[in-house]
Amino acid sequence: MFYTRDRWGFDWREFITGVLFIIAGIFIFRHPDAGLVTLGLLFSIIAIAHGITQIAGFFEIRKYTPHASWLLMLAGILDVIFGLLFLFNIPAGIVGMTVLFAIWFFIDSIANLFNVGHLRDLGTVWFVVSLILDILTVVLAVLIFMQPVVAAVSFAALIGIYLIIFGINALVVAFARRN
Repeated sequence: MFYTRDRWGFDWREFITGVLFIIAGIFIFRHPDAGLVTLGLLFSIIAIAHGITQIAGFFEIRKYTPHASWLLMLAGILDVIFGLLFLFNIPAGIVGMTVLFAIWFFIDSIANLFNVGHLRDLGTVWFVVSLILDILTVVLAVLIFMQPVVAAVSFAALIGIYLIIFGINALVVAFARRN
């Protein structure tokens, strides 16, 4: 009812996404320490770069929103501070990442739940499998968010599980759309 496509065709983007997520999940399981340190360093660098971009953008934005532009400067400064903190204190970066990953996983999973309905017309089995996987990822996100310290300790396993489930779900969607 909400979409007008009669036939999707095999969804190569979802397939490639699924394969990449599964590979990343397996890597995290095989090398949890390297995976977490790498994620921590990437998170730090991204935070610093984003903060610098926000600070640089402040000077242009304040011309258009002079009363609210200070929020951009504050966010940029905080991003740089957190990025530097996480860069020089990897364990703190990993704990900080657990909360951010939980939020990311939750938002992605909820978005998938709101959009899973299109699979119903492609077959009940595809719809049910994707729905179950999406609900499972919501539960994992909530568990990570509720117990961030415990999640930090088992972060690599939780990330690996999430990546593999998300990858399998992407493969399910890719194959479902071929019908």
